Amino acid sequence: MPPTLTIDDVRLDRVESLNAVFVAGATLTNPNARELAVDALDATLTIEGEKVASAMLAAPVVLPANGQAHAEIVARTGIDAVLRAVASAMTRPSGSGTRPSPSLRYELAGEAKLASGLRVPFRRSGEVASQPRARP
Repeated sequence: MPPTLTIDDVRLDRVESLNAVFVAGATLTNPNARELAVDALDATLTIEGEKVASAMLAAPVVLPANGQAHAEIVARTGIDAVLRAVASAMTRPSGSGTRPSPSLRYELAGEAKLASGLRVPFRRSGEVASQPRARP
């Protein structure tokens, strides 16, 4: 059986000069009786409908037999793309009469590449986390 990859969250990790770094936390689950190595991951991060960055696995991951592992997916983009996304979010109609702080909607889609050559696709949509997640 192929492993599964679940995106836990996407957050703006930091802004460096004219670049923004987004980090996605992912949980990989291996239902097999042998360990599996994930060598790479290729994905596209879209914010407010605009493709803003390519994303990649921060480091190779080994999935234990019948177990789980955590991974981080990193996407770097220019701050101009983030500002366009914020502007788009601010003009999006609000569902209520009051206007809360706008949230940024994202989609992260791609595939993980295992050492065996198997490719595991994934896709997740949601809102960029407003608070940084505690790192394990």
